[in-house]
Amino acid sequence: MLYKLSYVFLQFILFSMIGYLAEVIHVSFTTKKINFSRGFLIGPYLPIYGFSSVVMIFLLSRYEDDLFALFIMAAFVCTLLEYLTSLILEKIFKLRWWDYSAKKFNIEGRVCLGNSILFGLGGLLIIKLLNPWLSGILNLFSPLLLEIIALVLLVIFLTDFGMSLFILIRLDINVNKYSRKDATSEIRKEVRKSLEKYTGLTTRLLKSFPTLKSPNIAALNSFKNLALKTKEELKRVKRELKEKSLKEVKVVEEEFAKIEEKVEDEVDVLEKKVRDK
Repeated sequence: MLYKLSYVFLQFILFSMIGYLAEVIHVSFTTKKINFSRGFLIGPYLPIYGFSSVVMIFLLSRYEDDLFALFIMAAFVCTLLEYLTSLILEKIFKLRWWDYSAKKFNIEGRVCLGNSILFGLGGLLIIKLLNPWLSGILNLFSPLLLEIIALVLLVIFLTDFGMSLFILIRLDINVNKYSRKDATSEIRKEVRKSLEKYTGLTTRLLKSFPTLKSPNIAALNSFKNLALKTKEELKRVKRELKEKSLKEVKVVEEEFAKIEEKVEDEVDVLEKKVRDK
């Protein structure tokens, strides 16, 4: 029993590491910049890939000789897991970790057709090539040695998970003043700024999820954005008035000061209402 659990856990870890490597290569290629910060864990592994792979091995190996059925089932299973993972993480941490809203044929921005196709191809690769190859490597180890390796990696993984969970809890506390609507592009900057108060693991999280979104009240942030633009416009007008008489400038500055104070008061009132909810 212990040997079987150790074997499955090592499969999970290995496929998690392969998924991590695949994402690093993909992101580095598309952004033309090497980026090793993938996922919310510290180590070089992405659990969702490991879990999906293990599930496919157990459920879809029966379709090994039917490539079309294997492709369809792998796409369905992985897409379902990605959707549920996105939903659960958002419910728990009140954060949207990825968003495919800009891609065609997406469902709530959580999954999209393009990824589903890649999942189907990945299922073919795992069942037909990677799993037989990795199984051959694992079978080279004696049961005792395999169990020891699995135990060591389990301790490392659980420690990593605990530390990362602690950071996620801190993030949740930091953003729980927002409502449960999807974040707008404006609020994303505000969230990133507030998260940057933390260092280390939090910085890695921001790099791993550049599209990190926090539930918010869009009206508040639209107003704040408008207030910022208003202040910029006031500064521009002030610069244009430099050539005017000092008396005119003083009168205008007094009016501007009143407008700025009123805008800031409105922002403070709205923010207080959000915090009190």
